[in-house]
Amino acid sequence: MTANPNDPLAELRHEFAAGLADRLGVMQRALAVLRDRYDPAEVEAFYYKAHSLKGTAASFGADDLAEEAAMLADLGRVWMDRGGVRAEEVADAAAALERLETAVRAYRELVEGSA
Repeated sequence: MTANPNDPLAELRHEFAAGLADRLGVMQRALAVLRDRYDPAEVEAFYYKAHSLKGTAASFGADDLAEEAAMLADLGRVWMDRGGVRAEEVADAAAALERLETAVRAYRELVEGSA
């Protein structure tokens, strides 16, 4: 990939965009487990990926990504603190992950279009 010489952060944006699918995958796999049973390791994986994404997305100005990731991180923190998940929260998380996927696609198109 060739970075735009007029944009010193272009390469970093591309690397961030390329890693988004893996981040989503971790959260989706964790949520799939949490639909059936509480697993502290899966809650931690879910929370830390969402929390990390929230901060990184915000630093790149990807506000849609940051907003959904913040909601997911908040849920993950609640689950960690409570030591359990509720069915309605899992449904909320699944909906937020779908919105996050849409935002990821839009961000990747934006980044790829600016190359």
